Amino acid sequence: MWLKYSLMIVFFTFLFLFAQKPLTPTRTYCGEYIKVSKMGFVLFCDSYQYIYLTSKPSLLLDSNFVAVRQNRPLYIYAAHVIGLPLKFIMDEIITSDFFKSMDGEKHLYQKSINDKLISSPFLKIYHIDDHKNLVIELLPFYIAFVFLNFIILLFSLCLFEKLLIQLKTERFIIHFLSLFIVCSGIVKAFFFSAHEQMFVFFTPICISSIIYLFLNNRIKQTQLLLISFGMGILCLAYGSFILYFPCLGIAYLIRQKSIRITTVLIKDLLPSAILFVIPTFSWIFVCTHYSGHYFNGEVSTFREFIWIKDALSIGFFHFLYVCLDFTFRFLNTVMLTLIPFFTAVYLLRKKNKNYSSEVEQKEYFQFLKWMFVLFFLFFLVLGYYNFRLTYTCVPILLILISLEIQHLLNNNLIDRNKLYKRFRTLSIIWIIWSVFKYGPFPFQ
Repeated sequence: MWLKYSLMIVFFTFLFLFAQKPLTPTRTYCGEYIKVSKMGFVLFCDSYQYIYLTSKPSLLLDSNFVAVRQNRPLYIYAAHVIGLPLKFIMDEIITSDFFKSMDGEKHLYQKSINDKLISSPFLKIYHIDDHKNLVIELLPFYIAFVFLNFIILLFSLCLFEKLLIQLKTERFIIHFLSLFIVCSGIVKAFFFSAHEQMFVFFTPICISSIIYLFLNNRIKQTQLLLISFGMGILCLAYGSFILYFPCLGIAYLIRQKSIRITTVLIKDLLPSAILFVIPTFSWIFVCTHYSGHYFNGEVSTFREFIWIKDALSIGFFHFLYVCLDFTFRFLNTVMLTLIPFFTAVYLLRKKNKNYSSEVEQKEYFQFLKWMFVLFFLFFLVLGYYNFRLTYTCVPILLILISLEIQHLLNNNLIDRNKLYKRFRTLSIIWIIWSVFKYGPFPFQ
């Protein structure tokens, strides 16, 4: 499984290097086009901050500066740990006589990126002018981020297959649906950047896998407590992991077959809730103790969720206007990402009028529907809209699609050979379209 998906990732990310480069001015996307021979990719503009912070993670607790990514320490430190041995190896290579004889530093030097790094207000605070070649200095940590992206994407694909196998989904269906993860616009736009976007896949797949085990009584209470604590730690890498606990609450309601909030339910959820928030509150305490502040860019800069308070403070009618504006912005991202998958679920559901699968799948199917509603509403009310965030809902729809297709096969409502041929044709079309279409390119 690991080897299969590793090869898939290498293959498709290599194909994406041959995709069209941006033809429009830089201001229409956020990043820098990096040319590699006749290939290339767009390096997302946020990468500069991530890479520099990863090379000097102590800046996260610097009292003289507010680190923009202070609320994402796990992602920064993970890349730092990976980058340190790479930096040691690169330093040994650069200082070698062979490298100097080949004038290697000149070949590694990228003037456009170096100038951008030196002129960045974020980096000038730390007297960046003292550095002659930031590309060489930061390259090991950039490679660490790409490797981290590879690992997160690999874990997502493997966990996706493991979950669908537990749901008794045939492998040719799994392989087909996996294409919409590994050969997607998210991977195309962000795989070669220092950014958390591979969590777009891992977050919903991880949560849905945990809840599947929970609904089928395959997780003991002590294990659930450890998982809740672990998911709380992952919130320090990617904010959408916060949706784990509401999903757990939904699962409890489904299992008790009632929406009543009872004392027993609260007692069951409270220990998990406490353990879930401990990592975040602990990190906030560490930040305020050592640096004197805690900065969350999503709240402070993009006003995520806080926009409701901001709009209401101006007036109710202004609030309604902002709601309408944000709804249209969100629906625009829905049109770009979810409509094809949502349509597939609808058509399959219509064909599967009587869903007579096993009880455990019925409960899980019910949970997935509510999970999708939760994620959809979360990103609707967020206040910051981008296709890369809305795509988080896609893996949930893919799991729903797998259940529907497998049910059709189990009940002989569709011919297996014809379905296989259709999947093969659709796969070829999807791959060609994904690689050769213009964009998407990363933007804020």
